[in-house]
Amino acid sequence: MKIWRNKTIGLMLCATMGLMAGWAQAHEHPSELTIAYPVDVPSWDPTAVTYPAGQSIYKAVFDSPLFVNNDLQVEPRLIKAWRWLDDSGTKLEVQMRDGVLFQDGSKMSAQDLKFTLDRAIQNKILALHGMLPTLKSVEVTAPDKAVITFSQATPTAMKGLAFLSAYILPKAYFEKVGEAEFVKHPIGAGPYKLVDYKRGSRITLEAFDDYWKGAPAIKRVVFEIVPDASARVAAVESGRSDISVQIPVREVTRLEKNPKLQAKVYPYSEIYILQIPSYVPAFQNVHIRKAMQLAINKAGLSRAFYNNVAQPISVLATKGSPGDVPDYRVEYNKNEAAAELAKAGYSKEKPLQIHLLSTNNTFPSDYDVARAIAQMWTQIGINTTVEEITIAKYLELSHSSKLTGVMLYSWANATGDPEIFTGRILDPRLRFSTWKEPKLSAQLDALNGQMDEAKRVAGYQALNREAAENAWSLPVLQSVATIAYKKGLDVPTYQTGYILPQEYSWKK
Repeated sequence: MKIWRNKTIGLMLCATMGLMAGWAQAHEHPSELTIAYPVDVPSWDPTAVTYPAGQSIYKAVFDSPLFVNNDLQVEPRLIKAWRWLDDSGTKLEVQMRDGVLFQDGSKMSAQDLKFTLDRAIQNKILALHGMLPTLKSVEVTAPDKAVITFSQATPTAMKGLAFLSAYILPKAYFEKVGEAEFVKHPIGAGPYKLVDYKRGSRITLEAFDDYWKGAPAIKRVVFEIVPDASARVAAVESGRSDISVQIPVREVTRLEKNPKLQAKVYPYSEIYILQIPSYVPAFQNVHIRKAMQLAINKAGLSRAFYNNVAQPISVLATKGSPGDVPDYRVEYNKNEAAAELAKAGYSKEKPLQIHLLSTNNTFPSDYDVARAIAQMWTQIGINTTVEEITIAKYLELSHSSKLTGVMLYSWANATGDPEIFTGRILDPRLRFSTWKEPKLSAQLDALNGQMDEAKRVAGYQALNREAAENAWSLPVLQSVATIAYKKGLDVPTYQTGYILPQEYSWKK
C-alpha cells in the first residue's frame, strides 16, 4: 500500500508540474490564447440554432454574409456589395467578395450563398429560416453574384444576413460528407480551423493562414468550457486562462486591483427580459402580469448586481436604439402592484403560486437576479419558486410551448433593430416567442414590410408602448458584459458583446 501510495503521489506531482509547465509555456508564447468560456455550442451547424451565447465561437470558425460593427451598423463581409433592384424591397442583388477560401482550400462563390439560403428555405426547422422568414429563392447570376428574392418587402434583409445563424456554408464539402459528418468535422471560411473538440470541455482552434482578412496574430486558441462563474474567476486569477468572460460584477471590482490583470464591465446590445408564456393560465390575466411588472425594482437590481451599469428599461429596446420610447417609463410601485394583484383575486393572505426559471452563470448574476425578483414578487403575494434551467432545456421547452413558468432571459440583438427585438419576441408564429397573441401577426407583418424607415420605427415605438402597457413581456435591464484578462493582451470589447480572438494580440 505504501509503495502504491508513493507512486500515486509521484504521478500526481508529475502531472501537476506538467500542467504548471504547460501554463507557463502558454504564457511565454504570445501566439497562444486560452479563454474560460461559460457555454459550449449546441451544434456545429451554425445555421441550425439561435444561440447568442455561442456566437463568439461560431464567428471564430465561420464567416457571415454581412457584419454588424461596433456602431451597430451593417458593413460588408463575405458579401462586399448589395443593392435593391426595385422599390418593392423584394429583390436584393449581392456581390460576393473575391479570393475567399474555405478551410479545405476550396474557393467560395455565389453558389455557396445559394446553397446556404436554399437550406433555410427548404428546412423551416433551421434557425436561419426564423431569422429570414421571407426568403423565397436565390438565383445565381454570375460566379460572384446572386439575386435574393423575398416573398414580401423585407427592409431588414441586410441585418438578417448579419445576425444570428447567418453564416455561409461550403456547398461542395457539405454535400460530399453529408450533414451528420459536417457537424462532426465542420469547416467554414472563418479565421480559425477547429482541430480538436471535446463536448462540454474544450474547443481547440488553429489559425487559418489563408483567411481572407489575413491570418490572425494569435495562432492557437483554446475555449475552455467552464460553466461555473467562480471557476472562471479562479482560472484567470491563477493564470490558467488568459481571458475569462461573464464573471460576476463584484469580482470585476476586485480583479481591477490585481496588478497582473485588467477587468471591465460594459453595456451591450442585449436586454434582460422576463419571457411570459401566454399558454400558462395564470398569465392570461392582465392584472397578474401588471402586478409582476410593477413589483420589480429595476434600479435596485442594477445597483445590487451591476454597479449601476445595467440600465433599467421599460420597453423591449436598449436605450437610444430605434425602438426605444424615451418619454415612456414603467415605474416601480409596490403598492400599485399589490392593488393590481388584488384585482385578480390574490394577495399576501391568498397568494398566487408561480415558477420563475433562470440559468445560473450563463450571464452575469443571472440566478441572483432571478432570486431577487422572486423575493419582490413574494412580497406582494406572488409566491415564486426559482428553478435553475440550462439554455438548451429552455430552448427545448420554449420551442415546443411547454414552459411552466416565467423565464429570465438575455435576448441578443447585435443589430439594435426593433424588428429583431420586439418583432421576434412577440411574433406568435415564431418558435422562440412565448407570448402568443394572434392579433400581433398582421401588425408585425405590416411593420416588417414597411420600407419607409421613419414609419417603420414609429410603428415599432407604438407597439413597444402597447406591449409594455399590456405586460406581454417584461423588460428589466439592458445587458452588461464582463471580462478579465492578463495585462499585455490587447482585447477590444464591442457593443455587440462578441469575444473575437481573431482581433486580439499580445503586446510586444
